Amino acid sequence: MQPEPGINRELSLGEVVSKTFDVYRRDFAKYFVLFAVVEVITGILTSLAQHAIVLPILPSNPTPQQFYNYFPGFLGALALLIVSVLVVTVVFFPIAQGGAIKMASDQIEKGQADIGTSVRFAASRLLWIWALSIVVGIIVVLGFIALIVPGIILAIMFALAFPVLLIEKKGVLDSMGRSRALVGHRWLKTFAVFLVFAIIFAIASVIVSTISGIFGIASPVVSGLLSAFYQPLFPILLTVYYYSNRARITLPPPGPMPMAPTTSSQYEMKFCPSCGTQLSSPAAFCPKCGTRLN
Repeated sequence: MQPEPGINRELSLGEVVSKTFDVYRRDFAKYFVLFAVVEVITGILTSLAQHAIVLPILPSNPTPQQFYNYFPGFLGALALLIVSVLVVTVVFFPIAQGGAIKMASDQIEKGQADIGTSVRFAASRLLWIWALSIVVGIIVVLGFIALIVPGIILAIMFALAFPVLLIEKKGVLDSMGRSRALVGHRWLKTFAVFLVFAIIFAIASVIVSTISGIFGIASPVVSGLLSAFYQPLFPILLTVYYYSNRARITLPPPGPMPMAPTTSSQYEMKFCPSCGTQLSSPAAFCPKCGTRLN
């Protein structure tokens, strides 16, 4: 697999950041619409779930019987609320993230991207995205529980598994292995790339929370619209960094084999001028008729 025309060499840290914003800028409207729709739908459904599912209130100074009656209802309502929020999150966000990766890939490779095609493609790979998210999530969480550093290393190791899954259409384990090969020998650079964007996201998130907080009941919608400005940067970053590392580890096509030098001098064939017998080069007399040779 050869690197695509858009990124045919490894990019530096600054070039990765610059290329990410360049890809986003060229198709800003498509990325914004994709994430704005998802963010607003998620915000509305989450808000409706929070208002529709009312948690029971425990009376002050409850009796043991009141507490026993309260606790099962509380757990049931809380579980229903969590499930509702998770269903919204695990359906819409993976499609948005996957669609953005597909759009960025098409834009880099082909120079153009279609939002409808990208979303349909991400939806068709949704089960694989879920499976990869679960496997990578469990491994990374276990790494963080054991020690912080192993969790960071595992997160870096499998950072490019999602672009591999969607662009190369590999399975879960193959995507994880391919991601490890892509970031190999670039651990510090990979950490620095994601640290830069983590800082950008943290600053943007604080600004969005501050602005949307003043809108009261409409804050989920406002927060979703504002978040759609910076949310596409992460999947685009993954795509750009994937192509940068793929170009680095891709072997160049084999060149033409060098031709062996040919000798220009060949032995001259001699013949006797009298009888026409073929002679060897160093012969002074014809072995058949004895004619002297010049």
